Amino acid sequence: MAKDTKTLNVHPDNEVAAVDFFQNFGWQLFGARTQEVKNTSSHLKGSMWTGDILQVTEREHYIKLTFQRDSTMPNYSRLVQLENEYNAVYSPSEPRKISWIIAGVLAAFVVFAFFEAVNAPPHRMGASMGVFLIAAVPVVAFYTFRIRSYRRKLNDYSNAEAIETEQKQKILSECQRLI
Repeated sequence: MAKDTKTLNVHPDNEVAAVDFFQNFGWQLFGARTQEVKNTSSHLKGSMWTGDILQVTEREHYIKLTFQRDSTMPNYSRLVQLENEYNAVYSPSEPRKISWIIAGVLAAFVVFAFFEAVNAPPHRMGASMGVFLIAAVPVVAFYTFRIRSYRRKLNDYSNAEAIETEQKQKILSECQRLI
């Protein structure tokens, strides 16, 4: 009787949720109990600036879970297929925020160009206004595009997240029906 085995480490707060989750795909906890791992290591660390030596203690605490799944169980191949589908569901990433630092630098450049244009001598006023427009139009256009693009991506992200949740719920409900 062939069995698949899977081992993973989870935070102690997530132990029950992990066991419940993997049972959806036919995995059973191997052994009577889980293995709690607590590691503590200490080392000395020196400060380059003050010359102080500090003792640093690092702690590691997790639960090691080992699961097994019988490959001869009913609906085995469908459960494996559903687990792979679940793991393959696209998880969208939140769009990057607009860099307001870059916007500030570009806005400062535009303001500088504007004041240069306004304070220019009358014979250079046209050229200074041209420089201002050359500086301002692309900056305004770029950030208008970025803000619209960010809002669209944020909306798409929200919709994709809802679709992802719905797809994963469908897969889990089919697993429940098979087990």
